[in-house]
Amino acid sequence: MSEPTNVTAVTPRSRFLGQMGWVLYQLAGSPYFVIINIFVFSAYFQKSVVGDSVQGQVIWGYTQAAAGVLIALLSPFLGAIADAYGPRKPGLILFSAMALPAMLTLWFVTPGHMWLGIYAIVIAAVTMEIAAVYHNAMLTSVAGEGRVGFMSGLAYSFDYIGSVLLFIVWLSLPALGVLTLFDGAFVHERMSGPLAAIWLIVFSIPLVLFTHDRPHSGLSLFGALRQGLGQLARTVSEASHFRNIAAYLIVRAVYADGMSAVFAFLAGYLSGIFGWGTAKIGIFALIVLTVPVFTSFIGGWVDDKIGSKRTVQIGLTAFTLAVLGSVSTTPDEYLFFFPVTDELRAQQLPVLGPMMSVFGFSAFPEQLSLAFSMLGGVFVGPILASSRTMVARIAPHEMISEIYGLYTLTGKATAFAAPFLVAVVTAATQSQRAGFSVILVFLVLGLVGLWWVREERAVLAPR
Repeated sequence: MSEPTNVTAVTPRSRFLGQMGWVLYQLAGSPYFVIINIFVFSAYFQKSVVGDSVQGQVIWGYTQAAAGVLIALLSPFLGAIADAYGPRKPGLILFSAMALPAMLTLWFVTPGHMWLGIYAIVIAAVTMEIAAVYHNAMLTSVAGEGRVGFMSGLAYSFDYIGSVLLFIVWLSLPALGVLTLFDGAFVHERMSGPLAAIWLIVFSIPLVLFTHDRPHSGLSLFGALRQGLGQLARTVSEASHFRNIAAYLIVRAVYADGMSAVFAFLAGYLSGIFGWGTAKIGIFALIVLTVPVFTSFIGGWVDDKIGSKRTVQIGLTAFTLAVLGSVSTTPDEYLFFFPVTDELRAQQLPVLGPMMSVFGFSAFPEQLSLAFSMLGGVFVGPILASSRTMVARIAPHEMISEIYGLYTLTGKATAFAAPFLVAVVTAATQSQRAGFSVILVFLVLGLVGLWWVREERAVLAPR
């Protein structure tokens, strides 16, 4: 049984416009996740708003953990209700709109206003992640059964295109004289929130106008609430029937927790370890984000050829090695055991080194750290895209939104764990490096757990 589509006839042209609208929504939301949560605002918050890189990493970890708990509590219920109600776009639009005020609030987060930043980040994170539940649930009806891998990968390519483009805009603001129009400190860093909000509004319009949605089930909102919660309760009671789905969701939660922690702490970690300023972090991010623009849709094509599970296994192995390489490199040593002498510090990496120097990364340990991050960037898009596609391949069509809600639930139910442990270890050791190293445990456990997951579609339990 295929997932129902809109009752309105879908022409090739309207189907293409609808697919591009769905893809562009991922471009619309990407700056929030990348520019705010990973690079610009996160580094600014930890280093300048809190005022201490180590304590900032601790507080940022607790903030991400709090958001993860709220997302875990809300997402499965909202996903089950969407399955019963029918259309997914209303929920996507509602929660995207709720995120906008929180993003705009980041403009007012200055040193001394730490709690305002914490509240705004938690609200924005919760609403954007729930909007992503509805966006993910539209994948199979938008793409068609045979192209879910390619369409998911294409969306992640546009995800990184959006991040790169807005990063270029953000980096250009001082040269354009825009910052001189505003008074106050850290205008450049604080501008990331309003820019992400404007970007979200503009590039959500094609999805709102052109992307076809599932038809209404005929249930009222209250009826959908009652039926959706009933279905969710039955699914939980039938967990033994859906053992393979449950195994995948748990395993994915573990490695996704590790990957999210890398994203959440990377900018603050590198800023503290190497002493990079905001502008250099921005250039670093621009370089790293450009890589998955080209590899994400290729990963989606590979996914359709060899399957989602294998694609994730290959990508996660390489990503874990890249994170290990990043942890192993500091201004004074590389690969854990080798010292960086003055002579070595002045040398450059083969091939990539001269190009990195052009962008201000001239010291050997900086170049090596950037190279490891670029390696991780090669595989991050394919991992994320194929992880999402895996659900579309193993979930019953009748339960797609519910399973994506559980996908988000399991992804967030433990999402506090890695940030919390990073915060605890950082506080205990007063070492950013020791705290960041905790992330590797989650990545390795996820790799091991994938061997117990099968890529096969489940059927509904007999009733």
